Amino acid sequence: MKQIQIILLVLVFAFISSCQKVIHVNLNAAAPQFVIEANIEDSIPNYQVVITKTVSFEQDNVFPAVSGALVLITDSNNNHTDTLKEISTGIYQVTVSKLPSPGITYQLYINAGGSVFTATSIMPQKVYLDSISVQKSPFRGNLQFVPVYQDPIAKGNSYHFIEYVNGVAGDGIYVRNDNLVNGQVATQPLGGGGVKSGSGPNGSIASGDLVQISLECIDANVYEYYFTLSQVTNQNSATPSNPKTNINGGALGYFSAHTSSTKSIIVP
Repeated sequence: MKQIQIILLVLVFAFISSCQKVIHVNLNAAAPQFVIEANIEDSIPNYQVVITKTVSFEQDNVFPAVSGALVLITDSNNNHTDTLKEISTGIYQVTVSKLPSPGITYQLYINAGGSVFTATSIMPQKVYLDSISVQKSPFRGNLQFVPVYQDPIAKGNSYHFIEYVNGVAGDGIYVRNDNLVNGQVATQPLGGGGVKSGSGPNGSIASGDLVQISLECIDANVYEYYFTLSQVTNQNSATPSNPKTNINGGALGYFSAHTSSTKSIIVP
């Protein structure tokens, strides 16, 4: 949720910083947009969808939750549809009798006050995280973590990594594909940015901290979402844009059916 909430702020600051003369921008002109975060994971017997709306720049950075939506997810391979219940304001969930599986095509349908959104995501085959090692960055000296995994021989694999320190997820956005490591053992370190929950100075990672890395196998469209999101949050452009979404109908966000594998390490 935090990654999506910072998009509008990043877009505004990127626009302002790229101009040399004062330009008066109507920050309230953009109409609110729906923001959808929908996830299906192979190890969790739940489908979950979070629906919020964007706010104008001058309002508090609290995205209002969207209540009362009709949310459906269909397992296209088995022609079975589940209706998600609103378990909390703007949070929709259903417990399924069978764990989600790789190779299945899932379809999302949302009707929120007459606005209809659809999306499709195919759960990729699972790749397991073999181990994690730790090293110092040669540039800044901070600690970096190296997820080690065997990329399959088949081309077209995409990955999203989540870094947790002492149980708290970092803000870093880490995605990869297999363009350069197809069929090989991957040992590229993560960036190590965005961590604020370590026990060292200013929340840095220190000896004794518990670090967990989750490797999510994602489809190509979800990879494009995370990749463009990482560009948006780091760009300094006069024409910033929203991350590329796989949701049809004009909403921001993503729908991801993915597998997940997690390993832990205590920082020496």
